[in-house]
Amino acid sequence: MEEKPKVLNRKQARSQKVSITDPIMIRDKSNTTHLEVLLQFIPHATGPDQVSPKLTYWKKSKDGFRQGFPVEFTLNQEETAHLRDTLSQGLALAKSSRDGNFLILPLDDASSTELENQDPGTVARALATLLSNDTILSAVQSDPDGKRLLEGIQLSLRTAEMKAAVVELESNLNNLVSKEQIYQVWCEQHNWAFGNAYSMRDEVRTIALGDQVDILMQLTTNRLRDIFELKRPDKESIIFDDGHKSWYWSSETSKSIGQCHRYLDALHEAAAHGLRDNPDLVAYHPRATIVIGRSKDWTEEQHKALHGLNSRLHGIQVITYDHLLAQAKQFLTHLDESM
Repeated sequence: MEEKPKVLNRKQARSQKVSITDPIMIRDKSNTTHLEVLLQFIPHATGPDQVSPKLTYWKKSKDGFRQGFPVEFTLNQEETAHLRDTLSQGLALAKSSRDGNFLILPLDDASSTELENQDPGTVARALATLLSNDTILSAVQSDPDGKRLLEGIQLSLRTAEMKAAVVELESNLNNLVSKEQIYQVWCEQHNWAFGNAYSMRDEVRTIALGDQVDILMQLTTNRLRDIFELKRPDKESIIFDDGHKSWYWSSETSKSIGQCHRYLDALHEAAAHGLRDNPDLVAYHPRATIVIGRSKDWTEEQHKALHGLNSRLHGIQVITYDHLLAQAKQFLTHLDESM
């Protein structure tokens, strides 16, 4: 029987910042569990909207009523694409009757990893192009199980993705895109731009009742957490006082510093031994980084002023989006040199 087309109702959320669908039921067993997904569409300045699904799960009583509070978590665009590809790869491998190592190659016009649904000529051209390279052919011959080759391909694809992300950030800044949500999504997807000092971003953002940070990041050295707060790039970070001939924090930056001060106190108190619902998330004397404003056309005096003001803060530092962009570019430079 032919499957009927599904109708999705896309509408503005109450916040007016994103569009959403009605909840889509994945599982609904009358007396056990319920799982649903709500699709969120986040506007993007230079491309199509980004998809961020919100999954909600709860247990049900024998009478079919919900028990306790539901469990909710949200995937960003990158994680959604990764889940899609993983499921597609799993469905493709399920059609094989044997176990072993499989090399899955992305095709130019492929919408999935199932090769049997692709044009044989496209598959042949992709493989021929790959193996016509003497370096790759030599690597295949010296690497029978394909592990090193696969690692190299994955690293190359990851590097290309990171370079595209840097171009996207620079384009948004040059085009004077000012929506905070756009930079929030970018930083969530590309937290590597904050440097090797941090190994991962936490999905958890609520640190205490009424306190939700923009980003929580795990330090590479000790797995403790730090806070990152993102403000708009069109706001001033520092201002010059003509009367006293000195630089001082702008009103927007001062508010952010005060906000981070409260967050740091709340996080230290709530997560010194792990958050109640996330015992692995530990923060002990955390620090905060505020990203605000631009510094592309700054003078040496302005850079020194920001450095000096930062040096007088304790546990909080302020950087601009141009500093974040420079960090990302430097990270890629070191990556290219190591390849």
